[in-house]
Amino acid sequence: MSASASSALSLEKRTIPYSATGYFGKAILDYLSNDEKLNSFFGRKPDIDAFKDQIRDKASSFQHRDALISVVARHYSKAKLKSASIEILKQPNAFTITTGHQVCFFTGPLYCFYKIVTVINTCKILKKEYPEYEFVPVFWMATEDHDFEEANHFFLNEGKVDWESGQGGAVGRMNLVGMEGALAKMKEMLGLGYRSGELEQLFESTYIKHDNVADATRYLIHHFFGDLGVICIDGDDPSLKKLMVEKFKEELFEGKSFKAVQEINQQLAKDYSLQVTPREVNLFYLDDELRERIILSDDDRYEVLNTKLSFSRDEILEELENHPERFSPNVILRPLYQEVILPNLAYIGGGGELNYWFQLKGVFESFNVPIPILMLRNSVLVIDQKSSKLMDKLGLTNEELFHNSAFELEQELVREASDEALNLKDAHEKLELLFNEMEHKLKRVNDQLGKSVRSGYARSERIVKNLEKKMLRAEKRKHEVLIHRLQLIQDRLFPREGLQERNLNFAVLYQELGADLVPILIDHLDPFTKEFTVLRIR
Repeated sequence: MSASASSALSLEKRTIPYSATGYFGKAILDYLSNDEKLNSFFGRKPDIDAFKDQIRDKASSFQHRDALISVVARHYSKAKLKSASIEILKQPNAFTITTGHQVCFFTGPLYCFYKIVTVINTCKILKKEYPEYEFVPVFWMATEDHDFEEANHFFLNEGKVDWESGQGGAVGRMNLVGMEGALAKMKEMLGLGYRSGELEQLFESTYIKHDNVADATRYLIHHFFGDLGVICIDGDDPSLKKLMVEKFKEELFEGKSFKAVQEINQQLAKDYSLQVTPREVNLFYLDDELRERIILSDDDRYEVLNTKLSFSRDEILEELENHPERFSPNVILRPLYQEVILPNLAYIGGGGELNYWFQLKGVFESFNVPIPILMLRNSVLVIDQKSSKLMDKLGLTNEELFHNSAFELEQELVREASDEALNLKDAHEKLELLFNEMEHKLKRVNDQLGKSVRSGYARSERIVKNLEKKMLRAEKRKHEVLIHRLQLIQDRLFPREGLQERNLNFAVLYQELGADLVPILIDHLDPFTKEFTVLRIR
């Protein structure tokens, strides 16, 4: 922890097995536990020792360092930003560790920060283990994604801040008209306060003073992580797309990735759910306010879906060679594009991302490109001071927050706080004995009377269960303060009944921690851990 952070507050770090949280799927849990069923769907395991061979393979295959440096330097120069990492990356012994994310509004969910921190810390650890090499943390801005509805909002504790744009096509290219309205919403939700003012100024510097979403995102990431060596890569660039022309040809004319993913899917689907579906052509056509799938028609023409654009084989080849920037890889080919243009060793992503990377090993093999080491990003729950105090009053542990649903936890706490037993277990047992005795006697007289006894028992059981529910409701009314405290905790730590990191924006933690937020995360997160991290502010 930084000196300023340690003097201002006390943090307690605990970890919980991912399997104990209830929020992670079978494939990720098997990956973390080294289950052999997954071994054929990825390259090297995410161990520090594995990087030695990964460095060797990447060093022998990477060919585009000069082109990469030229583009990144141009982007940063245009943005009037400086990064020492660009000079480092020029060195032939320099490699990258990469994470990626949509260019979401104000970075979107918290886990965007956790991805980047995981990358930074991985580079630090690798530098200690392999001092003869340089390791540069990279944030891949997925500027070509066109799912605006997924990227145009973020959540604070007080509600949703969204940006209404009306534009189409790649989100990274969108201009920032209408941001004043979003800023007004954010100001209203943040309220007064020094840190609220800092966030408002940062928002203005990011979205009011830049031309498009890509430039704004680069500025914002650089603001928080530039001094820690992170550089942003924007793949939506003609010079970078030119490096993919030959591979895009193979995609268009041979359908390489479709065949490779189909083959993997047949094996993977035996034990796991599939995340992505390959297309015969895994490319979009990209132009101003347009990003639509390229499809191969029955008469062997390449058509752009939802448009009148249509190309013969020769025409689309000419279009690709003259305008490679108009071809945009989808989720199947984007990882390949990333690995072609970067000297990359590892990709760090969330559970959903790694799930679809498991489907892509055949794609990398088909195009003869090394697949990176796949690492799960850090997952974190930050318990703010107010919630921590409430947990102490209720006697709640970190584990109990995950083990119980809100309803079950509420019932459990009410029972613990009650002087009365909130069940009629004895009554159930006595009732069953009484009716069993009656049934035994009456069946000897008449079978139908025995059936009547069972019917009477069922009705009596329902009465007793209803009485139990009324007892619990009555006891809840006696413990309204306790229940209110629990609801406050659940709402703050598991908003919309989901993980904090998947729902809230970094601004929520910034209001609590200020400029210490990033140093605290850097100091407390271990990129090679196989457990969920809980940071509790005292």
